[in-house]
Amino acid sequence: MRRRPTILEVGASLLAVVGVLSVGRVAYGVVVNLGQDQWSSGARAVFLFLNSIVLIFALFLLVLAHQVRRGRQWAWIVSMIMLPFTTLVGGLMLLLTALSGAIPFAGIAVVATSLAALLVLTLPRAVRDFFLRNPPPAPPQHQPWAAAQGQPWGPGR
Repeated sequence: MRRRPTILEVGASLLAVVGVLSVGRVAYGVVVNLGQDQWSSGARAVFLFLNSIVLIFALFLLVLAHQVRRGRQWAWIVSMIMLPFTTLVGGLMLLLTALSGAIPFAGIAVVATSLAALLVLTLPRAVRDFFLRNPPPAPPQHQPWAAAQGQPWGPGR
């Protein structure tokens, strides 16, 4: 079995933190914005729909973090696609929050953590080598016609 580099564990943990921060940010935004009385029912529906999409992506980041930690190459590739989008959307939400007059602590945390996760999962040679140069061992080929261990019967016996 291949040994996982420690930096891969750090990157997977940062990816999980991005997911947790995003879930918390969505939950907080829904609670705060639904408590306001000036929203129409249509605006609330659009707000909830858009936040449900962000929530699904945030939960998917948690799944990706687990799979990256397990050494799955597909999860590493998908996280390399998702993290720039997370950074972009987080930056946009950070800007909107700052323009509304609030202090965007959660937005800063999401953007900084997603950038850190992206850098940790792409720059270190140990992580790239783990995913790109060391293919996982091939599973043993099952031959249903082969005789079982210790059994005298089988093809050619």
